[in-house]
Amino acid sequence: MPELPEVEYTARQLRASIVGTTIRQVHVFWRRTLGRPDLPDFLAQIVERHIEGVRRRGKFLLLDLSGNLFLSIHRRMTGNLLLLPPGWCIDTTLQQQDAVAWNTKGPSFHLTSAADEVSHHPETDYCRVCFDLADGRRLLYTDPRKFGRIELWSREDEKQLFAALGPEPLSEEFTVARLSEGLMRHRTVVKQALLNQSIVAGVGNIYADEALFYAHIHPSRRSDSLTPDEVGALREGVVAVLTKGIEHGGTSFNDYRDLWGEAGDNYNHVRVYQQDGQPCQRCSTIIERIVVAQRSTHFCPHCQILTGE
Repeated sequence: MPELPEVEYTARQLRASIVGTTIRQVHVFWRRTLGRPDLPDFLAQIVERHIEGVRRRGKFLLLDLSGNLFLSIHRRMTGNLLLLPPGWCIDTTLQQQDAVAWNTKGPSFHLTSAADEVSHHPETDYCRVCFDLADGRRLLYTDPRKFGRIELWSREDEKQLFAALGPEPLSEEFTVARLSEGLMRHRTVVKQALLNQSIVAGVGNIYADEALFYAHIHPSRRSDSLTPDEVGALREGVVAVLTKGIEHGGTSFNDYRDLWGEAGDNYNHVRVYQQDGQPCQRCSTIIERIVVAQRSTHFCPHCQILTGE
């Protein structure tokens, strides 16, 4: 699942690329991608809206629209956004030829050159929703596993919609005191606590492992056993690994791609995540993999000793 760095990186790309343009038309190829409202209302409300801004809340990508509306996009497991320049055409012939294949793959997108040569963009496969922009570009939402959701909201609903989310880790509200309060309140293993979006928004499996390694904390430690110094180190680790993830364009090791279809480079900079069997970059001890709270977890048994239970 794209975590905060992947969503933030795409948000920054979108902010630089589509703010100020208008949504002219929307094509929905998999209706269940739309969470709310229903399809007729969604199409009626979103067409001809100006895109006024792009933001992020936790793992949600938010597009502010004219008329006091905003679009929320939760990409979940395999969702990506791709921005195509003018000239790319939608090919829906598969819908009539093979309904089963259509439900799996969706339409094709082709670009025809002056020499009548047809190009196919591989990252356009599994398109579920396509936003046609007034300047001729197309913003595609692709999602092979169909878990992602796109929803249209009034801005008046935003506070209630995200009421359960914890503080943004790259904001001033993410203090040592706020993190400590969340860790002490939930009294679970610290890895599971970091994945709890009510404690800190946007952190998932990759960056939880990396932050715990940064702070020298074993992922199976009880969250309420951490000392004030350890909580401070963990907060610093969360901020550091998320910031690094954004700088490197996010972590791509499977499906995640940025707005241009490019893979992020942060997988080449992780220190423990999926590095089991490799020597620790600090001490050369072999990185281990265990399961914590039903999640694959990676740590250094020398740098992250299980103490303070």
